[in-house]
Amino acid sequence: MDFKAAKKDQHYIDNHERQVPWMEVLTIIGKAEKYMRKKGNKIEIEYKQYYILGELRKGDLYIINAKRKT
Repeated sequence: MDFKAAKKDQHYIDNHERQVPWMEVLTIIGKAEKYMRKKGNKIEIEYKQYYILGELRKGDLYIINAKRKT
């Protein structure tokens, strides 16, 4: 996937950052490129026990949701 930078969406900061810290999100994005699925301007990543949802805006990937699967 082509994007310039990964950034935090306000929803991620308010609701998900405690469960999956930002450094974990960046590590997963770096390791899981082949697990990324694009649906319109949204990108889903399911990697090991993680689920991450991002949105492409002006060339950047804004992380909206990050969860650990149980």
